[in-house]
Amino acid sequence: MHLIDYLIIAAYLLFAIVVGFVFSRKASRDSESFFLGGRTMPWWAICLSMIATSFASDTPIWVSEVTRSDGLQRIWWVIVAVLPLIVGIFLFSRLWRRAEIITDAQFYEIRYEGKPAAFLRAFRAMSSGVIMNILTIAWVTFAMSKVITILTPFDQWGAIMVCVAIALFYATFSGFYGVVVTDVVQFFITMGSMLALALIAVSRAGGMETVLEQIRSNTDYGSDTLALFPSFTTFNSDVFKMLVYFLLIWWGDAGGYNMQRMSACRNEKDAIRATLFYAIFQSCRPWLWVVVGLVSIAVFPHLESNSDAYPMVINEYLGPGLKGLLITAFLAAFMSTIDTHLNWGASYLTTDVYQRFIRKDASQKHYVIISRICMVLLMLGGMLIVPMLNSVTEAMESIAYMMIGGGIISVLRWFWWRVNAYTEITAFMGGLIGWLVYISIDEQRVFFGYQWGQTPFEFKIALLISIVVPLSIAVTYMTKPVSNTVLEKFYRRVRPGGAWGPIKQAVSDLPGKALGITTFFDVVGGVLLCYGLSLTIAYAILLRFAMSLLCFSLAVCGGILVMRWYRSEITRLARS
Repeated sequence: MHLIDYLIIAAYLLFAIVVGFVFSRKASRDSESFFLGGRTMPWWAICLSMIATSFASDTPIWVSEVTRSDGLQRIWWVIVAVLPLIVGIFLFSRLWRRAEIITDAQFYEIRYEGKPAAFLRAFRAMSSGVIMNILTIAWVTFAMSKVITILTPFDQWGAIMVCVAIALFYATFSGFYGVVVTDVVQFFITMGSMLALALIAVSRAGGMETVLEQIRSNTDYGSDTLALFPSFTTFNSDVFKMLVYFLLIWWGDAGGYNMQRMSACRNEKDAIRATLFYAIFQSCRPWLWVVVGLVSIAVFPHLESNSDAYPMVINEYLGPGLKGLLITAFLAAFMSTIDTHLNWGASYLTTDVYQRFIRKDASQKHYVIISRICMVLLMLGGMLIVPMLNSVTEAMESIAYMMIGGGIISVLRWFWWRVNAYTEITAFMGGLIGWLVYISIDEQRVFFGYQWGQTPFEFKIALLISIVVPLSIAVTYMTKPVSNTVLEKFYRRVRPGGAWGPIKQAVSDLPGKALGITTFFDVVGGVLLCYGLSLTIAYAILLRFAMSLLCFSLAVCGGILVMRWYRSEITRLARS
């Protein structure tokens, strides 16, 4: 660490503090200003905020970690998460914007009715607002501690507490305004510095050809590490894992903080633009970290902890200035994720718990104060969990188990009238109970030929979904459907399209339904564009340029389809 490194870090921390002061008054007007920026944010700022929030100090570390431990096929767990975003472009971005709500938990009381809907709203607020956000805060803090330990002479926890205090300050004072402004700046810092690291690391390691050859010749890794897809000649565990990624894991309706970002857009058109560019970028970005993970295998083939790989490459190849910029990038990514999850978690606790069930008629300033108190409590909760974590992967898999049951149901609820509050309660409770059962099973116990502790994540996820989703559907038919009055009111508000049984005739003449016959082909265009670009980059990294060119051709075809859809969509919105 040199003086220039310290100055770069200090400049960013000072910037974050200034943002907190500048936007504090604007954010304090009311809950909508505090949590959604008054729904006045330009689409490009929302897009960059989505991108910045979607990774933190944990993401590069985790990607390099699983590249080393499981090879490139495991990266599909990251990239398959783009599928709900692609579907979101053509469906959910407009549906969430039409719903005009602050949190996705509010959805339950416009889609369902009575005490079950109120319970579901509170349960969602507590599970996502508290459990999921605290776990996320904990794992990104854990990852940041790795970076600080390896790259800086600072006391690990002292440095983290300074960053946490600053993130907490500008998040509580400036609300969503401050989150978005710092996210935009953080995007350019992180993308620029991490691209520089990847290029420098490859160059200093002797070029990509040398890196790939060293991996292939290493008996602990070999060519299988570099395989993007399994061999489909036989049905083995690798094929099964890939099918789990593409058939089961991806389901979702782009809710959560992405929904918050969509709702913060000025209109449907902006929500569509932001989600479109976000999905494209998300498809391509993981390969930036994969490159560093591959270099780490060539340079440090044997490490005590694979979590150390990414920061060790930084330490090995970056000099004064660039090292400070990379550390700042990690700090910015860490603080961006922290402030987003504090804002998002507090929106649940304030809007869906406190305002809904405790004090319904307080002033807007009172709710903003409660939101700030909730942020502090969430931060403290996250910090208490950090010492319990052993790896980033462990925390990410825990959240996946808890939330996976509701994924398929979260899509069905928009387009199938029969889904009710009990359907979702069963899915949520099933995921939570499943996770608790999983962590309580003796790791030495054998299931399906594996010791439980060594059973692949994909097998556990498939087992949980195969139990929770059928059970949720069964409960749907065993319980009373939502009344026609509530269903019709919801449909008229959101106009999703799909199977709406008893109210089909009443809403058949409504214009602008989101789900139509052409939606499937629109989604195919989005898949070709996003995954074509992603595989173009992946095959270029592996120096397989013929395949890279083929994938780029598919991306161009997808881009033409998406552009055609986009033009017709903008025309439709202009007329409505």
